[in-house]
Amino acid sequence: MAAVLGHYNFWNITSEQALQEAWLRLENVKPLSATSSVLSIVMTPIIVLGNLLVLLAVWKDPLKKLRSSPSNFILVSMALADLSVGLVVCPITAYWGWVIFDKNTSPFGLSVIFAINVFSVNVSFGHIFLLTVDRLFAVVTPLEYRFKITNKRVLVACCVCWMYFVAFGCSFLMFRDYFAIMVTIYNVQLLSILLSILIMYAVMMFHFHRYSKTREKEQRHSIDSRLMILKRERNLFKAIAIVICAFLICYMPWFIVQLLIYLCKPCHPHLALLMVFFGFSGTLTCANSFLNPILYSWRLPKFRETFKYFWRNRNFGRLQVSGTAGKTCKASL
Repeated sequence: MAAVLGHYNFWNITSEQALQEAWLRLENVKPLSATSSVLSIVMTPIIVLGNLLVLLAVWKDPLKKLRSSPSNFILVSMALADLSVGLVVCPITAYWGWVIFDKNTSPFGLSVIFAINVFSVNVSFGHIFLLTVDRLFAVVTPLEYRFKITNKRVLVACCVCWMYFVAFGCSFLMFRDYFAIMVTIYNVQLLSILLSILIMYAVMMFHFHRYSKTREKEQRHSIDSRLMILKRERNLFKAIAIVICAFLICYMPWFIVQLLIYLCKPCHPHLALLMVFFGFSGTLTCANSFLNPILYSWRLPKFRETFKYFWRNRNFGRLQVSGTAGKTCKASL
């Protein structure tokens, strides 16, 4: 860590040494750790509730609309990954930050924390990649989509995603004495996935725009058809723009800050400020686990109909209970 240690001989640094050099020696480490703890505690119930709603909707599936789509299996698998962030990563981060605030020591190895974080957060990241591939096939090859994207292939892809990131998380424990090397591989890997996702979204937008122009020429005498095509194109661009913006807001600050910390030697005098941004940018990556249900599940009409069904039945159940209670009171009178 060139910016932290002041030189480039850092490839054999351990996670504990990185903690001592980059975090614990800061003058404001206690308020920063306390703030990280509070943010993690606040995010935990929000992440858990949002992803439990997605799992409940698919598990119950009262309208029989959610289990038939292969892409919904990816959404379920991603909800499980995001749920692990809320149930495991956020509580561990909160506890660890509070221990540093209280005793300035860590109760268990930092490598374990990194391994759990790498596994949980990156499984969610990998499912975003799978969803993007799914949407790419749906837009570029709509006629062949049902033959290419089957339930079996989706399940295999999800299992491979889980197994790969479990193995990668375990590698942080196996190579804990080469923390900088593992972090470099980790960042290069995530940056490659990020760029792949952005490229696929660009391909989708270009393909649909070209398709819209072709349809517009074919139906140049039908104003209603042209307006409908333009509306669909506008809605697709809007949806993609929202997903990309949320994605970049959650992950790009974390990438930029890490590049400055690890590779920017002139940034060493401003290490305290960089570590403040590092703490908050790490929190943003966890916040992505709350945004995923909103961006990929709740905005879909089938999920919205299912949630509305649950809400209507909940209110209807209350009315039935109150009506029964009223009749009992009248009978007693």
